[in-house]
Amino acid sequence: MNKATIKINYWICEERMCSASVHTDSNNQFIKSRESSLNRVRRQKTPILPKSSDFYIPLLYSTTIDSRRFLLSDITNYQKRTIIFSTDKQLTTLFKAKQIMMDGTFDAAPPHFEQVYTVHGIKDGKSFPCAIALLTGKSSNIYQRLFDELETHATRLQLDFHPMTITSDFEKSLIKAVREKFPQAKHHGCYFHFCQAVYRKIQNLGVATHYRDDDNIRDTCRQLMSLHLLPCREVEDGFEHLVSKAPSLLSNLLDYFRKFWFRQMPVELWNVHNIDIRTNNHAEGWHNRFNKRINKTHPNVWHFISTLKQEEVFFQGGNGVL
Repeated sequence: MNKATIKINYWICEERMCSASVHTDSNNQFIKSRESSLNRVRRQKTPILPKSSDFYIPLLYSTTIDSRRFLLSDITNYQKRTIIFSTDKQLTTLFKAKQIMMDGTFDAAPPHFEQVYTVHGIKDGKSFPCAIALLTGKSSNIYQRLFDELETHATRLQLDFHPMTITSDFEKSLIKAVREKFPQAKHHGCYFHFCQAVYRKIQNLGVATHYRDDDNIRDTCRQLMSLHLLPCREVEDGFEHLVSKAPSLLSNLLDYFRKFWFRQMPVELWNVHNIDIRTNNHAEGWHNRFNKRINKTHPNVWHFISTLKQEEVFFQGGNGVL
């Protein structure tokens, strides 16, 4: 033995010309051999990696760790597959929530799927991931299909899926689907996404250096990004006042704001005056945590589902809150 820690013993060969070394645990069991055996068993139990979005999901991957139903829906329309995971407890939390949040992530999507989309229910000011879907696109029809499936299961549970407030990003296809499915709901875009979009335009227009170095430019841009805090009826007048005194360097930015945020997006969508929860950062926070748990970009679908099953354990124990 060359040296030892509490958990690992380090061994080297006593022959001077030999560089061989091995590591064992405190019971002198070979660590690498043990890990290799575990990996071999894991590979034997893991299904073949799918070569397309058309594959069968075995029972092991359609149930929770404690063998409850986890695969909620698996539908394919026009070669577009939608897979939704949720337990009845998660669904009940979602359908009883007056406010919901929705958000997508692309890094965690397995091959053959475009995004992982989650719907979160807000309960007592806290966010719970309630439905997690693998989507093969971002069209309004795909989002509509997701909402229709959730509504079907609300009926099964003798509940309603009629949220009063919805927070999301500003994806046009999603906005269309939400407007058609939940006409009674107040739909608000995420304040963080709004500011992020405006600042990204500042960068694209080459104004970022002036934003950093010029107080007048920076103050005007910040006032522009604060218009969403005004009462809705005052937003347009506030914008015109800003235009009247803005430096000429910002003319292209102001043109963009007028054409996109006034003509293509309803002011009511990005205005957050008197809104308690102004961002969907709770949903994004869950995605960030989930991505770290997966620990790789675009994991295979079996690794994705296995990690998702572990997340369900957190929800079941009341720790799925964000």
